[in-house]
Amino acid sequence: MALRLNLYHEVIKAKALKRRDPLKISIYVLSAIAAMCTCWYLLQVVKMHGLTEDLKRVKGEFDKLEPIAKAAKKREDELTNQGKLSTQLEKRMESRFYWAPVLAEIMQIVPREVQITRMGGDVTGDTMRRCMLTIDGLSAGPDPRRVAEELRTAIADKFSTKYKNVTSTFKMLEDGTEMVMLDGKQMATATFAINVQLYSGDDKAALQPRRKK
Repeated sequence: MALRLNLYHEVIKAKALKRRDPLKISIYVLSAIAAMCTCWYLLQVVKMHGLTEDLKRVKGEFDKLEPIAKAAKKREDELTNQGKLSTQLEKRMESRFYWAPVLAEIMQIVPREVQITRMGGDVTGDTMRRCMLTIDGLSAGPDPRRVAEELRTAIADKFSTKYKNVTSTFKMLEDGTEMVMLDGKQMATATFAINVQLYSGDDKAALQPRRKK
């Protein structure tokens, strides 16, 4: 009878146990997961380092541009204020009351029988300007009072075509004490003072008639 001895059964058994050892398999799996996590962590560290460098670079650029931005904002505010001032001045110039056209129109309607001795005026208001004009003079002719009356009426008619709420009234009308030579004849005279009031602008409230209390 033959006798067989297997001297490697322990080695074979150890190899089989090694192949089937669940603890070792778990260790291998965990080691792989840990390696993956380590790689992911290192990748995130690299990304964070890159973001930190970008942040430093952007912050450096911002620190350089901040003084320039502040100067530009200050300049913008200055230009805005200058623009507002220019607009205000332009509006004031557009709504300004000019005396030259008024005086030119008066000179056009003053007859040869009238001599203007004094003129004065005053303007009040912003959008709606109220003009008060006083005309003192001397009229001559067969009926000097009628000559002065015709001048007062002509002033009211002339200005009513251009201005609003025009009034022309006598402040004073008296016979003169001296005679003047006109067309080779001695003519009687009269002294007068005419008050002219007119409005120029777009303020409708100023044109409403005041109610008497």
